[in-house]
Order: sequence, then C-alpha cells, then structure tokens
Amino acid sequence: MVQHNDTDLTAEPHGPSKAAELPVPGAVVPTHFRAFRHQQDCDLITETMHYLTQSGFYWGPLEVDEAHAQLAKLPLGTFLLRDSMQTNVFFTLSYQAPEGPTSVRVLLKDGAFSLAGSKHMFLCLFALLAYYIASPKKSLSRPYRGDAPQRLQELARRAVMRSCGKECIQQLPLSRNHKEFLWQYPFSI
Repeated sequence: MVQHNDTDLTAEPHGPSKAAELPVPGAVVPTHFRAFRHQQDCDLITETMHYLTQSGFYWGPLEVDEAHAQLAKLPLGTFLLRDSMQTNVFFTLSYQAPEGPTSVRVLLKDGAFSLAGSKHMFLCLFALLAYYIASPKKSLSRPYRGDAPQRLQELARRAVMRSCGKECIQQLPLSRNHKEFLWQYPFSI
C-alpha cells in the first residue's frame, strides 16, 4: 500500500496560485486523500495534481455550497474542479447546468477517470474534460478560473497548446525554459 502525503496535493481554496506551506521534515501532512493500493494510481494522481495546480480551475478543498455559489451567475457550461468531500473519491466536477449549479464525482478506477454514472473512461482527467467540452450536449464549455485577471503567460501557453498541441512542444523553436513552461500544463483547456 502506498501512503500519500506530498505537499503538492494540498491546495488553497482560491485555486493553485497560492503556495502551500512546507511541512516539517518527516511530519505527516494531513490530506483527505486515501492511501493508494497501487503505485500506478499514486503516480496518476500525483501527475494529475501537478497539472491541476497549473490549470487555474482547480479550487482544492472547496465545499459544494461555495462551488455552487461561485458558478450560480456564470454562463451555462462553466465548470471548476475541486476536492471531493468523500474520502473514497478524489475530485468533484462542479458546473453550471440548465437547472443550476450541479456537481458530479470524478471516479478513478483501474487507472482511468470517469464521471459517476458514465460509461466513458479516460486515462487522463484532461481528456475527460476535453471529451465533455467537445460533446454535442455541450455540458461543459469553459473553465472558471476566478475573477482575477489571468496572467498573459497563462493565456499565451493555452493559445500555443491550442494551435500546436503537446505532441509538437519539442519541435517548437523555443528555449528550454519556454518548453518547460509549456510542459507544466500541456493542455488547451
């Protein structure tokens, strides 16, 4: 059984922009994440958390009422990801549906993500989001990153990823630092 207590998996309620406090070496960091049964699941969640903290639409331990209040006056399809309050579920997707703000659990089973009640499975959480953004139902349309203006670097990174895709990062005529910045969040969402 793999015990998980990395500080990377703690997030501030306002999204990924605030730095987490570093724990005392050797101290167990409190987290709602359960212990992993398989190293593969631990690695997948660790990688997903890395990308989520760069996304701007991950809000960490946000209560359902707070998430719904954030989304209440936003356009249909606006969404955010937050920690699930259930100990056996990692994330919850909250979005503005026609009937009002709605939340659905994001499940991890056999190394793949799915929404509760859905048969569609994805090896990457961002592939799951992209699928529902592109679906004919248009349940999801755009992530909610809060009211603060987004940094130009973040906007540029998403624009580059939309036009080139992560497959082309290595071939881009950019410095190593710029390529590393693109790899920190290689998604157009």
